[in-house]
Parts: sequence; structure tokens; C-alpha cells
Amino acid sequence: MTRFGIRPQAVLLAGVPLVALLLLLALVGLIIKHTDEAGRVADLTSQADQIFDSLSKANRLVQHYAITKRAADAAPFVRERAIVVNSAASLRQATRSNPALEKAAGAYLDTVAAGVGILDAFVAALRAGDAATQSRIINSPATRQVNLDFERTRAEFDQLVRNGIYGTPAGRRADLRRLERLLLFVAIAGIAGTVAVSLLFGMRLVGRLRKLGENAHRLADGVPAVSVGGNDEITELDHLYRVMAERMQSSSRAYREAEERFERERNTATLLQQTLLPEIAGIRGLRIDTAYATPAEGAQIGGDWFDVFALSDRLVGLSVGDVTGHGLRAVAAMGFVRQAIRVVARLNVNPAIVMERVNRVVCEEQGSIASAFFGIYDRATGTIVYSLAGHGPPLVVEPGGESSLLHGEGMLLGLDPEVVFTKYERRLLPGDALVLYTDGVVEVERDYLKGMRDLEDAVRCELKEKPLNIAEAVQRRIFAERPPRDDAALLLLEIAEFIDAANELRTVWHFDARNQRVAWRVKRELLAALESLGANRPDPTVAELVYGELISNVVRHTPGTARVSFEVREGHVLLVVEDRAPPFVRGGEGTGHGGSPDEDAESGRGLFIVGSLCERIVMEPVPGGKRSSVQLPLALADRSMARSAAG
Repeated sequence: MTRFGIRPQAVLLAGVPLVALLLLLALVGLIIKHTDEAGRVADLTSQADQIFDSLSKANRLVQHYAITKRAADAAPFVRERAIVVNSAASLRQATRSNPALEKAAGAYLDTVAAGVGILDAFVAALRAGDAATQSRIINSPATRQVNLDFERTRAEFDQLVRNGIYGTPAGRRADLRRLERLLLFVAIAGIAGTVAVSLLFGMRLVGRLRKLGENAHRLADGVPAVSVGGNDEITELDHLYRVMAERMQSSSRAYREAEERFERERNTATLLQQTLLPEIAGIRGLRIDTAYATPAEGAQIGGDWFDVFALSDRLVGLSVGDVTGHGLRAVAAMGFVRQAIRVVARLNVNPAIVMERVNRVVCEEQGSIASAFFGIYDRATGTIVYSLAGHGPPLVVEPGGESSLLHGEGMLLGLDPEVVFTKYERRLLPGDALVLYTDGVVEVERDYLKGMRDLEDAVRCELKEKPLNIAEAVQRRIFAERPPRDDAALLLLEIAEFIDAANELRTVWHFDARNQRVAWRVKRELLAALESLGANRPDPTVAELVYGELISNVVRHTPGTARVSFEVREGHVLLVVEDRAPPFVRGGEGTGHGGSPDEDAESGRGLFIVGSLCERIVMEPVPGGKRSSVQLPLALADRSMARSAAG
């Protein structure tokens, strides 16, 4: 059977019962035909009998009318005569398809017509009262002949119908019995053939399909398969299974290799991301909590970040953002943008300018797109100045639970190098919480508005409960039912108190004074920090000149590491530079200009200029070197205000 395909076998399987069914239908047709013929015999005989009965009844009605002579008794004859005529016409029509039968029926019906004519003539004589005509009709030889012909033709027609045309009744019954036996035989043979073919094909087909299934399991388990054999569709399918198994093995190896590469890249990106994200140190006056959630297993790491860094002992830089894309490229871009914000912020404390310069760098160098928020928080006043670059505005939650978003807008970084950003400002009070986030926090259900409501509710609850890390507790609430779809960074700052800026030690810088680029950077950071002092800010021109002279002195006499700092004491700003050399002074510690170097000495002219510009310069030994402390003069406007107040 395997020489034939499944389709020919299916056709053969369907053909056996179909042939049996056709034979059964043919036999049923023959039986119906014989039954119809028997019915036609009965119909023709019945019509002939009806004509005979109606004509006999009409004859009796005429005799009754002859006795009563009443006109009313003639009406039944008329009705019965009409029945005879109509039945004769119907019989003549039914026998036209068979010439022999039509001839016999014609002879019989002609006799009937003659009999009807005699009865009509007799009735007419009765109505006319013509007794002679009545007697003549009754005694006429023609009347007697019609009676004889009527009996004869009726018998001949009946004999022809019953025995001559459709065979004898016994013959018809014998034929019908033969057809019934043949019908039963064909039905049994058809059923038996169908069952036999079904079992034969079905069992073979099931057996081959079972082998095919076993081969599929073997191939799935990596075990060599046993050939099914044959040349039908199952054999072709078995061959396709083998080809697919070989390709799947190749694809599986390629998939495993790709998965391993993906896992290596993910691990590398995760490690790089953990390395690039900053370790946030404690800052007095602020509670800082951070949290970072990565997407589900198998997803690539994104480029989200948060950052907190000190610009001075008073100002704190805050940034959060998200680089588009995933993987190593996004993580590397994240580190680039985050560090660029840090670097530019130390050169300029205006967040809008910081965003503009970082945007130009990203457009020209990085080729990425990022959303970002950058702000500078003043720990002494609670004021935060900030700028937005296509990022979601931070959330502010007050101690009573009221919440609001920082106002602002701006274009994404990396789209247009000529974009101008806007600086915004808001004052925060002790007890306020500032929440910075990326879109992975608020879009876990692809519904930004619901995500913002969930974030607000989570922050309110956790601020009341005060866990060890509020940011992590907030993320646990948000991701309790659904894991994050994307990286989610969260930075929460709670304002604990304002610092006393007048008594705060300012930023300290350690660097190699011979490195001009580093020295220039420290100068810029120093000037920015001094500028943030407000009413206590010194004259920037004098501060820059003094810094340059002191660093030049370090480079000239003690090349190496310098330590630069400044502090505010009783409203005065002191700039301090320490190095590893003995003090360069003649009179030791001096006040005013008394402790300055020789005015005529070439090597001490720089310190002489410093002493001339500043109100006080002190040089003193320290373990391993010397310290130069300079009291910087206030800016001109501030000095005028001071004089007015003194006057």
C-alpha cells in the first residue's frame, strides 16, 4: 500500500462506499420502477373498471327513468354519463405512450362510446314519448352487438394490461424479489468492503504516523531517527523532519552563541553602568536616597542615570536623564552625558548655559539623543535653579502631603546644536522632598498619568514611614505587581535644614600646580564658588590675580602638589594655598603689609602685589610645608554698601 500516496489511498477509501452506494441507488431505482409499473397496471385497471361501473349505473338510471317518466330522474343519468365520458378521455390519454395498449384501449372505448350513444338515443325517445323508437332501440341487433363487444373489448384490454405489457403478476413479483436480494447483497458487500479498506489503510496509516511521531521525539531529543520508509507523503514529511532537525540544531547553536554574546554584552553593560553611576556621599542639610531598577531578565540595559555632586560647600548639582537606546552604546553615552554635565557645571553655574553647552557637545560628538534635568540647589537658601531638556519635571512633595511638579520645558539633547534652554527657579523649604525620576518609573503600565499618580502616592506613604532608603521603598511599591519594562532611576532629596553659609568651610582642591589645565579648571571652580557667596562675595578680578600669583609661587619654588581652599570667618573671605616649601617671608607672620617680602626683591614682587591688593596676607609654616592665607577684598558694590552701613 505504500506505493500509493495518502491522497490516492484516501480516494480509494472513499471510492468503495461510493460505488456501493451507487449500486444501491441503481437497485432502488429498479425496484421503484417495478413498483411504478404495478401501480400503473392497477391505475389502468381501476380506470377501466370505473368506466364499466359508471356505464352500468347509467344504464340502470335510464331504466328507472323509463319506469317513472319523471324529468327529475333524468338528471342522475346525465351526471353519470359525464363521469363515463371523462373517465374514457383520461384512459385514452394514459395509453397513448404504448401503441398496443392504445389500440386495445381504443377498441374498448369505442364500444363504450357506442353504448353511451344508444343510451342517449333511448333517453331522447323517452323524453319525446316515442314508444316505437324505444322498442326499436331495445330490440335492435346493434344494441345486442354493442353489449357483446363491450364485454369482449373490456376483457381483452384487461388481459393485455395485466399480462401482456408489464408481464404477469407472478413474473413481476419474482423480479422484485430478485432485486431485493441483490440490494441486500450489495449493501452487505459495500459495508464489508468499506470496513476492510478502512482497517487496511487506517492501520497502516496509523502505524506509519506512529513511527513518524517517534522519529519526531527522537529528533527533538537529539537521538538518531529510524527511517519510516516508503515513498508517500509521510516519507516526505519524515525527510522534512530530518532537514528541520538539522537546521534547528544549527539554529540552536547559533542561538546559544547569540545568547551568550547577548549575555556577555548585558553583563558588560551592567558592570559599566554600575561603574558609571556615582556613589552619592552624604551632604549636610540633605537626605539623599537613590534607587536603580533594571528591566526583566533578558532585556538590554538602558542609559538612565542620576547624579549628585558638590559644586561648592554651598551649591549642589543634581542631574537625572535617559539616553535613547539600550546596550553598551546607550550605557557609554549615558556616562558621557552625565560626565559632560558635571564638567560644564564646574565652569558655569547657570543650568540653562550648562544644558546648551552639553547639547552642542552631544550633537557634535556623541550622535545620541537624551532627555535630562539639571539643577543647582543652594543649601543656604533652599533655592533650586534648573533647566529641562525633554525630561519629565521633578515632583515636589511637601510635609503635609501636597504635591506639585517643577515648572519648565525644553528640547531633547542631541537634536539641534542651536537650541536655547531656559533657566527656572523655585525655593524649597525644610521638610520638602524633591523626586527626580526617569520614564521607567512612571510608564510601567504604559499610562503616564496613572504612573504619576502611583509615584505621588508611593512617595507620600514612604515619607511617612521613613524607611532606610525611601527611593528603594518607592520603587518596591511601584513594581510590586509588575516588573519594570525599562531601566528606572529614582533620586529623592529631602530638605532637612538650611546650612549657615557664614561659618561653612568651603571646597578644598588638591592638584599638581604644574598642570596648567587642572590649575585653570580649579580657578574656574573657585571663582564660581566665590560668586555663590552673595553679599560676602570677593572682588573676582582680585581673587583671580591672587590665585594666579600664589599658584605661580608654588610652581616656581616647590613644584608639586598644592592644596587650595577658602573659608568665611566673621564675614571675611580667606583664600588659603598650602604647599611643601618653607615660608617665603622675611618677617614671619605679618598683618597688613608688614609681613610681606622685600619690595625691591625681584623674586618677591608677586607676593608684594598680592599684599597690596588684599587687606591681609599671612604666611606660616605647617608640618611638611607652608600655608599662605589671603583675606580677599569685597566686590566694589559690596564695599560701598559696607561703607554706607558703617557711616
